[in-house]
Amino acid sequence: MFKKLRNALILVLVVVMTVSLIGCSGSGSGNNDDSNSGQTKPVPEDLAGTITISAYNAEYTANDPYGEDENNDNDNDLFMFTQAFAQQYPSVDVQLDATLGYDEYFETLDARIESGNIGDVILISSDKLPEYVEKGWIVDISNEANGVTDFTDPQYNKLYPSKVYMQAAYDASVYDGRLYMCPVEYLNQVVILNLDLLKAAGIENPVPADDWTWEDLRGYAEALKNSGVETPMLMNYNDYSIWGSFAQSFGGSIYNDVNFADKTVELNLTDPNVIEGLVYFAENFLRTGYVSDKTTKEVKGEDLSKYGIIVADHSDIVKWQKTLETVKADDAESTAFDWEFAHFPGFAAEDGTVCKNIGVKTLGFAVINREVVKSIDSSAIDKTEDEIKEEQAEIANTIKLAKSLALYAMVKDAAVAYAGETGYKVPAIKNANDMKFWREYPASGKNTSVFSLYAENDYPAILTSFMSWNASKEVKDAVAKVFESYVEEQSIARIDELLQEIQDAANAND
Repeated sequence: MFKKLRNALILVLVVVMTVSLIGCSGSGSGNNDDSNSGQTKPVPEDLAGTITISAYNAEYTANDPYGEDENNDNDNDLFMFTQAFAQQYPSVDVQLDATLGYDEYFETLDARIESGNIGDVILISSDKLPEYVEKGWIVDISNEANGVTDFTDPQYNKLYPSKVYMQAAYDASVYDGRLYMCPVEYLNQVVILNLDLLKAAGIENPVPADDWTWEDLRGYAEALKNSGVETPMLMNYNDYSIWGSFAQSFGGSIYNDVNFADKTVELNLTDPNVIEGLVYFAENFLRTGYVSDKTTKEVKGEDLSKYGIIVADHSDIVKWQKTLETVKADDAESTAFDWEFAHFPGFAAEDGTVCKNIGVKTLGFAVINREVVKSIDSSAIDKTEDEIKEEQAEIANTIKLAKSLALYAMVKDAAVAYAGETGYKVPAIKNANDMKFWREYPASGKNTSVFSLYAENDYPAILTSFMSWNASKEVKDAVAKVFESYVEEQSIARIDELLQEIQDAANAND
């Protein structure tokens, strides 16, 4: 499964990084506290051994999203990230496990961890972090994360997660006050506008200003419906990244009495402001029939042209890349259409400002706890005391190496290497995100700046951070069923009682 390292790319990287280390200046490190300037040049720890890193293959996801080609090479961006690490730790052999596309990688991740068929460093989603911590699958990296030396900087500055990362990314990586993940990318919700359908619906200038609202979007959907578009919108209404923004857009909070000291947390779905937001969502977009009952995961690129408004995240954009890159032909029928990106809409406050409340999901590197998750080739035979000690030493060294690789994502050069020049990934550290080198993806001239806006909150992670994974999943599924019932049964006037049942059950379990 693991591909051989490509010597040509290694040579290129060695030259690039050598020039970078010789020629870079001491600027651009204002996010860090400490500096070793004027002191003896620090030397990286002498690490040695072999580890494996598991992640999705961005190139595979973009070029073959439906798994038609089984002969996929590893992701070049991930490869460049590991080779940047190799320049600092040449005695560490990092193997790549990156042959699965985005959907398949995350769909099979839990099963692979349980079976042991997984790398030592793994890419995980923020909303799964609490579950993995509770099961003991990933290790605490807090102690090692504070004060990481940036050896690529001539000032040898110290790096701290709370200063390096976007706030939402950092918050999503902390569980019970401890850091368990190094954020590397984020997926915020954006809007794709089908300009062909919108213009045909009578909207002459369909590309809105960045501060547009859900009221504006509802007007678009109504015009599309009136023009004969059967289903104006494609939007994952059952995804907390979506409905979470409505739940908190009117000033409400889905939790109350949050106290980290004694973990006093109560779900508060019956907050009048939360209900107002959810009812607004259901009344204006679900009961109207504006939103498709399909999810973005179920829709292939060639089917996008029949929707006027598509709310999607960055992983969806990668999957649909071929369709979105195809130029519309005037002289032949084609699934291509004229389109543009727009920011996720928000709600207008009394003073006129628009609160975006974008739903965000953060992805990051975590370290597998090999004391709990046994490798697939671990032998079940009886071992001698010396063999047990040797095995324990190997596990300890593997975890140490894995922590170093995961924490290397805090270094700007490494973050840039992982994000890649093609823009498959949007970086989570501030100084790499500020470079905006990924803005031309997936099509030149499009408003890809929509991906630069990092929300204050990672809604999926917020939901799972204050309750067990099973409980949070039950809540998400139950709320989705409330929406479905509200749409199917027109006799339901309000959803207060249905939400009360979910709230009571959740609080009773906690």
